[in-house]
Amino acid sequence: MIKLPPDWTFAVQVIAFVVFWQLMRWAVFVPAQRALKARAERTTGDRARAESLRAEAATIVGNVEAQLAEARQEGMRAADGIRRAAETNEQTILGRYRDQALALLERERAATATQVAAARAPLQADAEHLAGSVVAKVLGRPA
Repeated sequence: MIKLPPDWTFAVQVIAFVVFWQLMRWAVFVPAQRALKARAERTTGDRARAESLRAEAATIVGNVEAQLAEARQEGMRAADGIRRAAETNEQTILGRYRDQALALLERERAATATQVAAARAPLQADAEHLAGSVVAKVLGRPA
């Protein structure tokens, strides 16, 4: 039962509670709160640092992709230039060899025409002589 006014044990209990509470605060509560606060700061700091690293990585990836796209375009331009130069060189070489082949063909045609004319001259004379002989035998007189 509760007695009014409380006796001296109530005052001792209140004083013991305050002393025990202060000891617990000093020994347990304050260090636990410091540890929880430090942990929260580390976690929050790590998250913030991770977010900043992600943002930095995204920026770097964007820069790298832009540089790669620029390098690809530069490579394509260089390849087109090389291809055009090779085609021009090819046309120059083909033209030169085509002209040489045509000149060789014309020389060979001229040489062949000369040989044909040289071969026909004796044959023409023989053909005329044979024709004269055939006419003479058929008609019985010289042509």
